Amino acid sequence: MAPLEILAPAGNEEMLRAAVFSGADAVYLGLTAFNARRSAGNFTPEALARAVSFCHGRGVRVWVTLNTTLYAAELPEVARAVADVAAAGADGVIVQDLAVAALVCQMAPGLALRGSTQMSVHTLEGAKQLADMGFSCAILAR
Repeated sequence: MAPLEILAPAGNEEMLRAAVFSGADAVYLGLTAFNARRSAGNFTPEALARAVSFCHGRGVRVWVTLNTTLYAAELPEVARAVADVAAAGADGVIVQDLAVAALVCQMAPGLALRGSTQMSVHTLEGAKQLADMGFSCAILAR
């Protein structure tokens, strides 16, 4: 059985610090595009790199949400976002769209994949299917 993980949202740098100092094992945050948390402050690529450094220096993992459904025309911009996430040294990404998952596997195979709640996985069979596709975790539908 996998160990319990306290995963906290971090909508901006202040929230990130609060989560870390409150004992989170990991945080999830979004870039300024392609995440379902648009009302959060979110992070630029430069701020993401600082956030990852801050978190990793304290033993906290960082998951970046790229969890929106995409149009084909958005793939080049998403590819830049994946490159930014990998360059920042994040631990992995939380995705909804399987095209993003495929892009991550192709461009940054060192990034772990988690299935977003937006994927609507709610059964053991669905979680097993994601595992077969290379996902390390499925965040179950609400």
